[in-house]
Amino acid sequence: IAGAGAQVGMTEAQIMALSAALSSVGLEADAGGTAISTVISKMSLAVAQGGEELEQFSAVAGVTGAEFKEIFEQDAAGAILAFIKGLARLNEEGGSAIRTLDDMGLSDIRVRDALLRASGASDVFAEALDIANTAWDENIALSKEAEQRYKTMESRLQLLKNSVAALGIAIYESTDEGLGSAVD
Repeated sequence: IAGAGAQVGMTEAQIMALSAALSSVGLEADAGGTAISTVISKMSLAVAQGGEELEQFSAVAGVTGAEFKEIFEQDAAGAILAFIKGLARLNEEGGSAIRTLDDMGLSDIRVRDALLRASGASDVFAEALDIANTAWDENIALSKEAEQRYKTMESRLQLLKNSVAALGIAIYESTDEGLGSAVD
């Protein structure tokens, strides 16, 4: 997932969230990773090329092609989640997620299994992404705060260093004057 996710601008937190969510629905890491990477790649290609494939992804997500493209370009993980939720909605409304995936060329057994499990637990995926994004934001905020504190500490240490240097110069000059008058 990391390779495909990085290509579409997903954060490490989002990639980890998708991985954790796949694991929590009982998918083995290699099967789930391969499947979601395939979906990410196919979705990215559809967004780049437009046309029927983009319309299929957007129809499942419940938005227009232009809206799906914008969502994907700004937040690929959000677009994936919208697609997964759309598959869940299809099943709830009496449609067939299996048939839809087959029509989209997502009929590989691993891909279909991963997406069907994900759609059955779309709330797990939404929660995992929400937790990951919150944790990521908090980590960034903590890093920025620490950076500010380090800058403040660095400034204070520099002032202390300057004061010690000035004190050393003053002592040297006063000692030099005292020695100079004793030699005379």
